[in-house]
Amino acid sequence: MFGKKKKSESPSPDEVVSKDNPKESKKKGGKKKGDNTDIVPAAEPQPSGKKKRKIFPTKLFANKKLMVLFLVLTLVAVGTAGFVVYKIYFSKKSGDKEKDYVQQELVNIVLAEEVIRFTYDFIPELYDYMIIFNSEIIILENELKRLTALGEKFPDQIKITEKEINSIEKEKTKLQQTYEKLQKRVESLYVSYRTNQETGAQQIQEQKNDIVQISKDALTPTLEITNRIKASVQEKIPEGFVNETIYKVRKKINSLLK
Repeated sequence: MFGKKKKSESPSPDEVVSKDNPKESKKKGGKKKGDNTDIVPAAEPQPSGKKKRKIFPTKLFANKKLMVLFLVLTLVAVGTAGFVVYKIYFSKKSGDKEKDYVQQELVNIVLAEEVIRFTYDFIPELYDYMIIFNSEIIILENELKRLTALGEKFPDQIKITEKEINSIEKEKTKLQQTYEKLQKRVESLYVSYRTNQETGAQQIQEQKNDIVQISKDALTPTLEITNRIKASVQEKIPEGFVNETIYKVRKKINSLLK
């Protein structure tokens, strides 16, 4: 009749089974027609053509102020380390050598090796002049030997050689006396520094310019003499009549062939 609801139709046996036991439904029924909902594997992401921008691993340098601060602290640390190494180095024993320092045989220097090294470290200009002084004395001594032999070979002309010998000896003695005084001053500075580094360093600063100037002024006239000696070095002629004649003939031939 109108207004009454129809009774629902009874469910089919298959539907009853599927409700009661879903597993049995899967075994018996399998896939239904038209059920094409197979699972499709997800596609792997393809690399894009754009390169990823590398990001600096730390955030410290992202801030310019922090970068400047870092550099300043680094410089301070390096400077402090250098000062410490310097202090440690000069507190070592005198036998320890720095790579760029080479011990030399200075026959005309009467200072002990540790004092020479001290001069090298604290008054390097004086050390250089001491090397020159040593070599200049050797040149003067060799020239005196040559002139003495020449005077003995020609005794009638010995006054000529004696005059030059006296001039060189005078300059040599003057130079040696000046450097003896300088060496005593350096030795005094060395002992003062080893006794009290603070006062010793102050004395070095006060005296080193004067010491360097005196050493330079003392070498100036000597260098004029030795430069003249080097420029006027006579060629060695072989001794003996035959050897001397052969030498002169060869020299004449060589001059004609030029």
